[in-house]
Amino acid sequence: MDDRKKGLDDLLSDLGIGEDETAPEVVLKEGEAAPIVTPATQEQDPKSALEHFMVGLLLRLDPAYSVEIVQQENVFRVEILGGDAGRVIGREGKTLQSLEFIANVAMAKQFGSAWRVVLDAGGYRRRNEERLRRMAAEAVQRVEASGQPVELPPMRPSERRLIHVMLKQHPRVTTTSVGEGEARHVVVLPRQANEAEA
Repeated sequence: MDDRKKGLDDLLSDLGIGEDETAPEVVLKEGEAAPIVTPATQEQDPKSALEHFMVGLLLRLDPAYSVEIVQQENVFRVEILGGDAGRVIGREGKTLQSLEFIANVAMAKQFGSAWRVVLDAGGYRRRNEERLRRMAAEAVQRVEASGQPVELPPMRPSERRLIHVMLKQHPRVTTTSVGEGEARHVVVLPRQANEAEA
């Protein structure tokens, strides 16, 4: 799925949510507390609006999901808890990426581009970031040992960006992205002497 080519309605449709669909009926077992979903209002702060949106979206998938939101400056880190984490992560994290895209579009429609949403479920994103950090560290060691560029495997834009940010200030290596489409990948190169001095 190419998120750039699909609109919000298409992504919601892929998740089985129609444009005019009302909120799902939640059937509770005896003794369970009802999930609290309040209508979104124009006066809501961004964090409350995001929580309302995510709870409403996840209720349509499975009432067992809940969210925990931590704000770090203009970034909201949303951890999806409960339910089947694999279902919201999807194959190679694509469902999680689509949900993140939808959340960012919804926030941009209501508040502009000042806020960014980062989703995680079952620690998937954290583990992926740790894997990328190890991959970057190994590439740096290989470049330092051989003096030759090292090509990393193809990655999504967000993963390439993380590698670039991690190695941006490194004194002995630099990075660039090469290739097109799904073959686009990061190359770790030795930093030239004049670049290192600058």
